[in-house]
This record gives sequence, structure tokens and C-alpha cells, in this order.
Amino acid sequence: MVRAIRCHRQNMKTSIINGSEVSRLSVAIQNYIKKSLALSAVITGEMATDDCQRLESLKDRLKGQFGVPVGVHMTGIPLAISTLLTIFCYAMLQVSVWMLLFRLLGLPEFKVMMGVFLAAVVYCMVVMSTMFLTARGSFTGYKLHISVITLTGLMSIVYFIWTWISLLFGSVENYTPQITSLLGLGFFCLNIVWMNTSVFYRSIALTLHNRVWRK
Repeated sequence: MVRAIRCHRQNMKTSIINGSEVSRLSVAIQNYIKKSLALSAVITGEMATDDCQRLESLKDRLKGQFGVPVGVHMTGIPLAISTLLTIFCYAMLQVSVWMLLFRLLGLPEFKVMMGVFLAAVVYCMVVMSTMFLTARGSFTGYKLHISVITLTGLMSIVYFIWTWISLLFGSVENYTPQITSLLGLGFFCLNIVWMNTSVFYRSIALTLHNRVWRK
């Protein structure tokens, strides 16, 4: 009987410990974007020096952040994946948004594709610029990259709500807007999940390390 009680208490302690470990892990995952922003801000501030010893110390600190020198985070792939997911998210809502805009302005709909093409070119130039700035270890570029992702995500959320409300309360013959809005929201969620991984965080730490090394 005593042994059974002891075993029960031990199991309870183990479950509590495991539960706390899971909660700590979930909090850590949620904070990867905040951690990368904070790291970028701190390193950018501490780089404002010509002291070689301090710069070497920064490099050593950043080596501890991105860990082993071999891995996906060394290839630039994490940032490229984030950029592609952002572009896919934007592409899902493009045609419908321009169709609505042209109707509100009373413009001929055959010019929609011209608007789609020009907007896509401008958007890709903006998001690629923020990607390259982030890859260079720029804190401003990283903030702009996150801002573009956030704005695109907000647009996809509004588009998703609008398309599904129109489906519920109106007569819809074409379900393409609903499908594209669902895909766009999915790409946005995937992007947020991807940026909240340790791989992406280590890739940001690597870009900062390379910036310190270049200086």
C-alpha cells in the first residue's frame, strides 16, 4: 500500500515536470520572433564601435546563438522560404482585390490583369528588398520584412472574412475566392509558424554574425 502511494506521488511529480517542460517549450516557440527582434536590436546597438575586441566578443556571442556551423540555417533557405510564403499569401488575394477595386472605380475589367501584373512586380521588389536587407543583418530591413508579412497577413484575413461572409449570406456561383482566401490564410499561418522556429532564429543570428564579421 505504501509502495503504491509512493509510486502514485512519483508519477504525479513526473507528470507535473513534463507539463511544465511542455509549457516552457511552447512559450519558447512563441517567442522566437520576439527573441530575433531583440537580438537584432541589441547587436545593432553594440556594433556602433571600432573596438576590435568588442566586435570579436559579439561574434563569439552570436556563434553561441546559431550553434553548429553546419545546417539549413547556414544556407539562407529559412529566409527564402519566409519570402516565398509571403508572396504566395499575397498572390492568393490579388485578382479578387483588383476586380473589386476596378468595379468600385468604374474601370473596365479587362485591364485587371495589367493592374495585377504591375502590383505583383512592385510587391515582389519590396519583399525581395526587405529579404536582402535582412540577409545583410540589417535590423531595419528585418523590421520592414516583418511589417510586410504582417500587412499581407491582415489583408488575407480581411479577404478570408469577406469571401466567407459573401458565401454565407449571398448567392455565389464561383467558389474560387473562398478557395484562394483559405489558401492565402494558410500560407500566412505557415509563415508565422516557420518564423517561430529555432532554425529561422539561428539564421537571423547568422546574418548578424556575418554583419559583425564584415565590419
